[in-house]
Amino acid sequence: MLVIRGVPSGGAMRTLTAAAFTLALLISGAAFAQEKANSASDSVAAASAKTLTVNGMVSGDRRTLMTDIDSEWLVSNPDALKGHEGRLVTVKCYVDSEKSRIHVLSVKKDASAATYSARSTDSAFRR
Repeated sequence: MLVIRGVPSGGAMRTLTAAAFTLALLISGAAFAQEKANSASDSVAAASAKTLTVNGMVSGDRRTLMTDIDSEWLVSNPDALKGHEGRLVTVKCYVDSEKSRIHVLSVKKDASAATYSARSTDSAFRR
């Protein structure tokens, strides 16, 4: 049997190979766990985002909402505002303030946009 100095023989080689394989497995497992933790914290941040209620007027193409304080928000899902073009609405939404964008959750017709009608019993019709 030929033995070269510095090179491990049979049993030592198997131990060294097993240790290297175990180390590689542990490092890849730690990297995977860290990646999962980052994606979980991102989804928790998105899920914990609070909704905001905004009053404003829907544009004709439903892509923007002009609020009562003259700030304009882009709408990420304009189909949610279908049928409310040009009207005052109250919108419940998620807000992305970095992009000035909102994601509409629900829409209600604004109560201040009520219609008025005259009644014949009003004092204006008496003489």
